[in-house]
Amino acid sequence: MGLAEYNRKRNFGITREPPGAPAPGKRPRRERIFVIQKHAATRLHYDFRLELEGVLKSWSVPKGPSLDPKVKRLAMQTEDHPIAYAEFEGIIPKGQYGGGTVLLWDQGTWEPQGDPHKEFAAGNLKFFLKGEKLRGGFALIKLKGRGPRGGDERAWLLIKEKDAETRDEARGIVTDQRPESVTTGRTLDQIAAQRDHVWHSNRAQLDLAEIENARQAPPPDPLRPPALAERDAPPSGAGWLHEMQIAGERLLARADGDEVTLLGPDGMPLSKAAANRRKRAAADVRLLPAQGLIVDGILTAVRADGHPDPDALPAALAGRGKAALAYFLFDLPYLDGYDLRQVALGRRKELLARLVGRMGEKTCLRYLDHIGGSGIDFHREACRLQIPGMVSRQEDAGYEPRARWIRVPCAPPAPARKRKKISARV
Repeated sequence: MGLAEYNRKRNFGITREPPGAPAPGKRPRRERIFVIQKHAATRLHYDFRLELEGVLKSWSVPKGPSLDPKVKRLAMQTEDHPIAYAEFEGIIPKGQYGGGTVLLWDQGTWEPQGDPHKEFAAGNLKFFLKGEKLRGGFALIKLKGRGPRGGDERAWLLIKEKDAETRDEARGIVTDQRPESVTTGRTLDQIAAQRDHVWHSNRAQLDLAEIENARQAPPPDPLRPPALAERDAPPSGAGWLHEMQIAGERLLARADGDEVTLLGPDGMPLSKAAANRRKRAAADVRLLPAQGLIVDGILTAVRADGHPDPDALPAALAGRGKAALAYFLFDLPYLDGYDLRQVALGRRKELLARLVGRMGEKTCLRYLDHIGGSGIDFHREACRLQIPGMVSRQEDAGYEPRARWIRVPCAPPAPARKRKKISARV
């Protein structure tokens, strides 16, 4: 099969998955690796992979392997994977190809009983596994000529051979008894919660080289975010973008691969303690489909009625209370090797909307939308909805300290006048 199908399903200009290139040279037989990855995608299954011909020959085993020779497991052959894939444990975001949580269930080496190339081609591959959970003889038998149309060419059976490692399933099923990761000891739920390793696949390429004023450069360090200047009245005229003011704390996040650093409104990293309290936001930023980026936004808590409640933020960060954590993103000064600080605001927000919009997995991330046109009308509507105010930014402005970012608060409602009590006279 080769790696053509694997490569076709992935865009390596932006994905962290290893490119599909065969391993150079031939490995001695004793060095051939195997890996089984437990994969909670649309349906839970086990990906069984054997190193052969410079790639990982791969099968999807819906019910997982068995140590009982009487049990024959269906194994559907899938596309070949590169050798580097054998080390992956983590998350592929939902909406991406193969989206779900991946756990390294078993790994080790394998030895063919005969010529593996001829046996694989003939659809009758016999081998010994030397793993931590699976050991002994196994066979992969290709199903042929089944059904009115000759059967599915991808269908094989994975069967345990009788030997000292055989175990009757009446004594227990190995996948139930040993559900944990062979490398980290974690469960699927723990990997999903910790989100410490994320791969993205089949993402549409954002051709940043074609964006006016985008410049290839390392992430800006130090970063000097623009500040808000408060005004009494909204700006008039065309060329402005208006956003609802979100009550909460301004928070920036810089992602470099799987490493996420949280920054304050001055562009400096948060203290270790402060960053640790906000680790849920960092974990969700890690899921954005990019190798490296900087986002600017407001971290808050949101009540069931949709209104931000910054007073509930500490409880939401701790996973307590009824308010949900929400991180509203409104700017994108850096993305995948390109400095976007001189790119027009409208274009930066367009890129940001596309990034956040691809998040098929539920996270705390929200895209803070905007409207153009009359700032007066927008301000009136914001105040009617009892929002603290509005933020207006010039559509063609860059992301720099001198950029014009204007906050116009809503005047607090005037207190109701107390009516003078008049006593009746008789």
